[in-house]
Amino acid sequence: MGIIAIDMDGTLINSHHQISKENIAAIKKALKLGHEVVIATGRAQFDVKKILDDIDLSLYTIGANGATIHSPAGTNILSESMPEAQTRRIADWLNQQNFYYEMFCESGIYTPVQGREILKSELKELEIHSSKIEMESMEQAYEKQVGQTGYVFMESNEKVYQDKQKVYNILAFSFLDKKRINGWNHFAGEKDVTLVSSSPYNFELEHPRASKGNALKYLAQVLNMSLDNSIAIGDSGNDISMFKAVSHSYAMENAKDYVKKEADYIAISNDQNGVARVIHSFLDNE
Repeated sequence: MGIIAIDMDGTLINSHHQISKENIAAIKKALKLGHEVVIATGRAQFDVKKILDDIDLSLYTIGANGATIHSPAGTNILSESMPEAQTRRIADWLNQQNFYYEMFCESGIYTPVQGREILKSELKELEIHSSKIEMESMEQAYEKQVGQTGYVFMESNEKVYQDKQKVYNILAFSFLDKKRINGWNHFAGEKDVTLVSSSPYNFELEHPRASKGNALKYLAQVLNMSLDNSIAIGDSGNDISMFKAVSHSYAMENAKDYVKKEADYIAISNDQNGVARVIHSFLDNE
């Protein structure tokens, strides 16, 4: 029996923000045959649980880009939280640079109360120079970003520490290329943080041991399963670490070229039920 690790956004979830019946059926078939299906995502576990509950699935979940692992019942198996001094420093800098950001914590996604106005202001600024298609794409990205479950709006990031929250991941988001690239470059040289991206408009920071690949290796040990007969499916830079952890990796057709180069195979797109196709191929070759 093998492990099937699946990213969510851009992979399992299509551009209409839905998980197709074909993908759901393929996952249920794999589970019935004794394989372990694992969700590996940048989303928080409680957000993933809401999505899976709606489609009648209970799965192991690697959340916050590998900073957490939860069992299908919701039991925490692993957590790699960031030191408080580090999260304060990062959040302070993002505030100074007028970034929209989210702090993924134990019981909520903490975000500045004025954050969405920052993103709306950026969209308005870009409207003059962008095509209708570009604006529609950015507006869809905005809706996806703010459509998660579990937001806690804060007047200042002190609320995180007043609520005694562990911080697993800090996501910064901007539609402005220069601003976002400046943010990436600001943190790129730091040795005590993992820096990844899960969409064209964000960068994410977490504990240096936190990655989807490391979490998948840890979970395999917990389950006493080998990764020699395993697959990972993803579409973004934060999926590359799990590509390297498994025996067979698949990048979605809708992935960026640099992600595709790191995968063994290319799957059809998330809008064509690419996950279902990969799973059925894996099961047929068993």
